[in-house]
Amino acid sequence: MNLFFNLHIANKYNSTSQKIRVMSEDWTLNNAYCPNCGSIIEKFPNNHYCGDFYCANCYEEFELKTKKDNFGSLIVDGVYKVLYDKLRRKKFPISFC
Repeated sequence: MNLFFNLHIANKYNSTSQKIRVMSEDWTLNNAYCPNCGSIIEKFPNNHYCGDFYCANCYEEFELKTKKDNFGSLIVDGVYKVLYDKLRRKKFPISFC
């Protein structure tokens, strides 16, 4: 497993948060696997309404949360209505931190 970000993919961004986002998404896509079934994960298109990655094998969905500072007791989530609908359908997103 590669423990380093690909720094070159962030060169075209000025914002630190954007740089971290693209580097962490790239790292996750190339190094993570589905914790439910062990298959490789795929990336949803950018700005997908609720989720960043999914497993094409078992259909689990995942959100990637990144932050410049340490995570505290609160991690800001996505759109409330979309998350609420997923919970009602028993489709629980898993977050990588």
